[in-house]
Amino acid sequence: MSYKNIIEFIVIIIGVILSAFFSSSETAITGTSKIKIRQLEKKKVKNAKILNKITDDIQTMITTILVGNNIVNIVTTTVATIFFTDIYGAKGAVISTITMTLLILIFGEITPKTIAQKKNIPISLYVSRSIYILTKILKPLVVVLSYITSGIIKLFIYEDTSDELVTEEDLKEIVGFGEEEGVINNEESEIINNVFDFKDSDVADIMTPRTNVEAISVDCSKEELEEFLKSSNHSRIPVYKENIDNIIGILHVKDLVNKLLENRNIDIKKSIRPTYYVYEYMSIIDLFKQMQSRNISLSIVIDEYGGTSGIVSVEDILEELVGEIDDEYDTNSDMIYKIDRHTFIVDPTMHIDEVNDYFDINLKEQKSDSIGGFVIDNIDRLPKDGDMIVIDDIEFRIEKVERYRIVTLKLKFLKKTFD
Repeated sequence: MSYKNIIEFIVIIIGVILSAFFSSSETAITGTSKIKIRQLEKKKVKNAKILNKITDDIQTMITTILVGNNIVNIVTTTVATIFFTDIYGAKGAVISTITMTLLILIFGEITPKTIAQKKNIPISLYVSRSIYILTKILKPLVVVLSYITSGIIKLFIYEDTSDELVTEEDLKEIVGFGEEEGVINNEESEIINNVFDFKDSDVADIMTPRTNVEAISVDCSKEELEEFLKSSNHSRIPVYKENIDNIIGILHVKDLVNKLLENRNIDIKKSIRPTYYVYEYMSIIDLFKQMQSRNISLSIVIDEYGGTSGIVSVEDILEELVGEIDDEYDTNSDMIYKIDRHTFIVDPTMHIDEVNDYFDINLKEQKSDSIGGFVIDNIDRLPKDGDMIVIDDIEFRIEKVERYRIVTLKLKFLKKTFD
């Protein structure tokens, strides 16, 4: 082997190493998310700033790597052909083709790319400075090639920039994948998904409906007030004049404690606090901001005719994000009573989502969000005692109706048991 052949052999080895460098660089950098790169830059990790800069123009970076890799591969295979031809004569071309194909595939492509896929962050940080320098050196060639290729691409492919955006569905997929991998738990995943649904919810979706509102007349006697407070579990009570469509204020129980203890006369009209009214189709995001800025805990929901539609509290809003918030008076046993392994008595005012969570089922809301309203929506007429309907292998039986309102509802699971 001559001195010339030794130089050629060294060039071949360097060429395979450079091919591995370009292949691993492409896989490592493209496999590192922009979010992760920004996190590294905020932590002031070495070379993270340069890595962020080259990924800002990902197309230029990829073109630079491809140009560099192709130049290296062409030069290496050319030198290899000369090297093997000098040694083996005419057979050298065939030997060169087979040998270089295996070398570049194994050591220049597959192996470095596999390693880069598993160690993408440290490798992308390590090679970022070199790639950045190459983008500057090869910029004139890259600009020309990019101009030519972009012109060809536009002839065949319509450029849809919306595909480049991170959508809500993408984020939900990330959350779901994170839950599957154990990075976040089920509760955290549920809260994050609730945040996405939060903006689509109206006040009507979360309010306590008018029929379930506990309110008191401004003209009630002290004895009537005391009896009401004994039976009520609420700290804030709507006060109406003449009827519930005319709520004039909110009575805070804590404001009455001293007067009741000292057996003093109570003037409800002087004790109530101002009422804050909201429309039932207001976004709960806007409502939360307004209640927060005004330091309000309870709002009265009115319909399009100015009548009382229900009430909504800050707790109702927060429950949309974090799930049910139970206090010492909130128990599922008050809402659901088990008769046997298949049959339950369910409070008709219970929200469909709560019923779904409790029984691990998937009933879909229609016009109403309560389980009683769901049954009425499906029978499509005014309910009466004994009405029965089967939906998703669940038998819904109306046991008792008062003034066209379901009071007692029985659920029987036909294909599911609860121990």
